[in-house]
Amino acid sequence: MTDLSALVFVMIILALIAVYAIRLRSVPMPSLRAASDEIIAYIPSDTKSVTDFGSGWGDLAIAIARARPDVRVTGIELSPIPFAISRMRAVVAALPNLELVRGDFRKIDRDPGEVVVCFLDPRVMGDVGDVLFARMDNGAIVISRAFAIPGWQAFGEVPMTSGSDRLYLYRFGSHKPG
Repeated sequence: MTDLSALVFVMIILALIAVYAIRLRSVPMPSLRAASDEIIAYIPSDTKSVTDFGSGWGDLAIAIARARPDVRVTGIELSPIPFAISRMRAVVAALPNLELVRGDFRKIDRDPGEVVVCFLDPRVMGDVGDVLFARMDNGAIVISRAFAIPGWQAFGEVPMTSGSDRLYLYRFGSHKPG
C-alpha cells in the first residue's frame, strides 16, 4: 500500500466517524479502565443481564463481561467504525457472555435487561429515557455516566474518582419525581 492510499484509507475512516458523530449527535468516547471499574461496582451482585447503550469502542461492555462472567452483556452501537473495532476486540477477548449488536438502541426492539449503562451525549439522553420507559421493568437500574436523563429523578448522583464526571443512578419505577 502506498503512502497516498494509506492516507486516503485513514481519511475515509475518519470521515465515517465524523459523519456518524454528526448524525447521531454523539462522539464515540473510550472508557478508561478506572472509570469502567467504578461503573461495574454499581452493578448489583444478583444482576443477570446488562445492556450498554452506545457501546462505542467496546471498552465498558468488554470490561463488564470480563469482570462479571455470570452476567450476559449486550453492547449496542450504530456507528460502523467503533462497532467494527469493538467486534474485533470481542473476538480477541473471547468472552462467551458478551454480545455486540450493530443498531440504534432507539429502534432495536429487545428487552434491555436488569441494568442499562450509558455514556452518551446529553442531547441523546431524552431518547434514552423514552426507550427505557417503554421497555424496562420496575426495579431495573440505569447507570448513566456524565449526563442525567431529563425528567428522571436519580436515587444517586456520585462524583467519579477517576475523573470529573458523575454517575447518575436510577431505579426504574421510582425514577419519576413524586
